[in-house]
Amino acid sequence: MSVAGIFLTHRDTPRIRRHFERLAAESGDLVTWHLVLSHDAYPRPTAPFGYDDPAEVLPSRYAAMAEHGGVQGGYLDTLLVPVLLGLTAEHPADHLWLCEYDVDFAGRWGDLFARFADDEADLLTTTVMYRHEQPTWPWWHSARAPHDVPEERWVRSFNPLMRVSPRLLSAYASAMSEEWQGHYEFTLVTAAVAAGLSVADLGGEGSFVPPGRERGAYVGKSPAGRPEDLTFGFRPVRDDYFHERPEAFERPGLLYHPVKPGVEAWTRETMNRA
Repeated sequence: MSVAGIFLTHRDTPRIRRHFERLAAESGDLVTWHLVLSHDAYPRPTAPFGYDDPAEVLPSRYAAMAEHGGVQGGYLDTLLVPVLLGLTAEHPADHLWLCEYDVDFAGRWGDLFARFADDEADLLTTTVMYRHEQPTWPWWHSARAPHDVPEERWVRSFNPLMRVSPRLLSAYASAMSEEWQGHYEFTLVTAAVAAGLSVADLGGEGSFVPPGRERGAYVGKSPAGRPEDLTFGFRPVRDDYFHERPEAFERPGLLYHPVKPGVEAWTRETMNRA
């Protein structure tokens, strides 16, 4: 199975480059990585391959993103979907990973990706829960879907590290209309479920976690709430990568987020500022 991936960053520093180099080296032949550098708040990054105009790939989502003032706060799909479609057009692959620069793994990256080499899910991501499993998620207030997608089938996710299939990308681009609104951590996974595509959690808690994978890849929010030993969520921020200070990562073999080496963490007040 051919697998490619993009490493997405909006800062280009020696520390982030070393993090990318470790990711690429330790992935071996399991994932072929490409660094994608975003320059500002809009979905037109520099990539080592071509991709179609995001305004044409996802017109309704792009219009909402532009009105919002940029991709942060819910519209990163307007960058990810065109770029990942561009990647698979030039480098055909069965699956495509996204890894944001502030995701780290307390171990050898290849050991992580080997766990999912035989998983055929169209979407692999984290913190996947139905609305009834986490009714207090703050982005439900903006979520809207077509009438044939009832609220009991609405799903949320958290996607700093995720894997998608080309057919999911194509289905998502075709499905997105003005009837779909809200954070892409809602639209992407809910549209996948609505289309009958397979969705699985990398290994946290909730009904999308395959048996035996519970809390095996990360510790995140769950139907029971926010655990005290959380490793993968929106906050708190870690300042050093695993290869810089492995002793600061208290539980080996798990994913961590966010790790922001010398990068200021955005807030709702500062989001979308270059």
